[in-house]
Amino acid sequence: MLIFPQNVNKNLDERCSLRRLQIDMQDHKLNQLDDDTCEITIKMDKDNIVQIEMRPKIGPYKFKHYLFLLDFRKNYPIQPPIITIGSETLHPNIDRKNQKFYLRIVEQQNWKPIYGLFEIVEEMKQTLIHVDFTKITNEATCLKMAQQILNQNELDDESQINNEFDIDQETADFEISKAFKINFEIVDNSQQKFQFQNDSYNIYQKLPAIINLQKTSKHRQNDNIFFIKIKN
Repeated sequence: MLIFPQNVNKNLDERCSLRRLQIDMQDHKLNQLDDDTCEITIKMDKDNIVQIEMRPKIGPYKFKHYLFLLDFRKNYPIQPPIITIGSETLHPNIDRKNQKFYLRIVEQQNWKPIYGLFEIVEEMKQTLIHVDFTKITNEATCLKMAQQILNQNELDDESQINNEFDIDQETADFEISKAFKINFEIVDNSQQKFQFQNDSYNIYQKLPAIINLQKTSKHRQNDNIFFIKIKN
């Protein structure tokens, strides 16, 4: 039985990882991600760290500059790369304190060896443009930013629904029943604000790394569609 020094095995793993990364870097589909929605530049430095610069052209953070450093040297693609932040630009899914970008695809339970650089960059792009409200950094600024985007999205949805459905005189005498609100988790603005304040208090008590804000806006589009007759 041959026993090799630990650093030899480590170097072998790193070489295998970088060999796979070189194949990924030659994927022509990467060029398709640099489009009219996001400007993307990918390069590798002398330490074999992949530097990815992104500048969204749409969304709430358009024209902001983001720099990410991806380390593929450790057992890739069996393990996902380590992603750190190289810029100070704010985003609800970026933890500036821990220099971490909360990305679903690189989480241990979601990662698969068939994924490559293309899939990673694609999800990075989508997360920058379309905020992932299920993984908001537990930090006051990020929570406030995410809540503002949610509120704006709700206003846009309600405006679109009002344009599609005319509220005539008959529907003006209708309102949503309490049972319907409970079943579909609908809350009014005051309840939603109170709920968010309570959630925020509990957040800071337990201090999880990320917060799921997605459920706070669940089914709100039904407000303008379903009505229950008010009893005289």
